[in-house]
Amino acid sequence: MAEYSPQYDLFKVINRLSKLGSVIFWLILIFSIFPILFKEYCNENNIINIINVLNIIGISLFFFIEILIDYILLPQADNKRRDDFIDNSFGSKFSTKNSIGYYDNDEVEKGLYKASVNLFENCFFTYSLVKAITFSKIITPLIMLLLMMILSYYGIKEVPFALSVLQALFSANIMGLLIKHIILLNKLSVILDNWILLFQNKDIKSHTYNYQSFIYRYWLQYETLHSKINAGISEKIFSKNNSTLTVEWENLKSKHNIN
Repeated sequence: MAEYSPQYDLFKVINRLSKLGSVIFWLILIFSIFPILFKEYCNENNIINIINVLNIIGISLFFFIEILIDYILLPQADNKRRDDFIDNSFGSKFSTKNSIGYYDNDEVEKGLYKASVNLFENCFFTYSLVKAITFSKIITPLIMLLLMMILSYYGIKEVPFALSVLQALFSANIMGLLIKHIILLNKLSVILDNWILLFQNKDIKSHTYNYQSFIYRYWLQYETLHSKINAGISEKIFSKNNSTLTVEWENLKSKHNIN
């Protein structure tokens, strides 16, 4: 059961910024409707201009938050996570403070075998959590995208051209998040299947270095995927599923004689 991890504080900030981004998104959606309504029922150009300015500011702020998360905070969090992973697997001391209960493999001797076990656990947890949020990740963006396409269509005729362009870019961003989630889910499934197949070799613990090329390959696949696509797992989702997944992981360890 995870009690502490070095990346935890950064991910708390990331999750809060993500929630702020969601609030801004809905405000932008509401503001996008207002100019159409005002054009339809009255001709208050000053109000419409103010709303359009607020809309542009909101969209710009939304993209700023996305850039801050993707290019500054997530890389920092990933660096902390990787250092802690190496410390836990090999006994090094790269982290100033190591995780407590983040990995459930304390009985495994440190070394390449433990690294492979930790990677197996990481992939299992990430895939399971990504799968758990798939419904909301698909349904919500599709609804949002449909609304934004309608608004973009009307925006071409009813609101300034610059705002229409930003609305179109905004819609592309939402669709991009959906596509990324599907790619992440599919690739994690493949990597997890590879780990399951690898641990079916009964001599993997006693002859770990015979399988090191497979371990490094799956390790790099996971880390490359993790660095390119943020899983977007909230603290609430993690806490809700952590106990169940911990039990399932212990069952997997027992099934594959991991000790």
